[in-house]
Amino acid sequence: MKTDPVEALTLVAPSYYRQFKCIAQRCRHSCCRGWEIDIDPVSLERFKALGVSGISEGPDTPHFTLTESGDCPHLRSDGLCELIIRHGEGVLCDICRDHPRFRSFWTGRVEIGLGLSCEEAARIILGQAEPMRLESIGLCDSEGVELSAGGSGGAPGFEDLPEDERWLMGLRERMLEEAAQYDDPMLARLAEYLIYRQLPDALYDGRLEERIEFINRGIEEIAEEWERCAGFEERCEAARSWSEKNEYRV
Repeated sequence: MKTDPVEALTLVAPSYYRQFKCIAQRCRHSCCRGWEIDIDPVSLERFKALGVSGISEGPDTPHFTLTESGDCPHLRSDGLCELIIRHGEGVLCDICRDHPRFRSFWTGRVEIGLGLSCEEAARIILGQAEPMRLESIGLCDSEGVELSAGGSGGAPGFEDLPEDERWLMGLRERMLEEAAQYDDPMLARLAEYLIYRQLPDALYDGRLEERIEFINRGIEEIAEEWERCAGFEERCEAARSWSEKNEYRV
């Protein structure tokens, strides 16, 4: 049976993207706690074949049933994942494998990044000394799943994008340039992150003004909280906490 070839798109990411690696049991805010994780169909069949327990199929999307304490049923007392220990990281469902990544979809390219609600991602994002630089890191399919890694290079230009995308990309470039001028490097990195993550979705929901207001509010509220923080780790935690409470609701 002949299948259609997969469309290969350029995958773009901040230069720090490849630095991320889950810190597992060292994480103070494990994504294996308090989140009811949905299971994609392919992973569900894999879990069934392996006899994985703790899955609720019910009338809703299949998911792991949390314990009474709100933990994933496969989270061990030492903070490690029993599924990974037994079967390797390849056994994970899409959400577990992907977190804390997010994606923005443009014509011919997909942009990927790390979400600030993850404590290790927050350290990486806010700890950069230089302004955020976007680069092409390989190819991906239309869902943003990486097909092949490539050598880092400058991000593709946006001259060939449709007019509405070209306009929004230009606006984002100007906002990123302004953000990089903050005297406080951490505040600059925070602003760059919020602009990179939040602005592109205006292509799909039409809420450009609301998203700009959200970006500005985030910068102001986190900066105010930082005035009460003693150092880098406290600042990272304040930003992570704000992201967890706000970014998934915008």
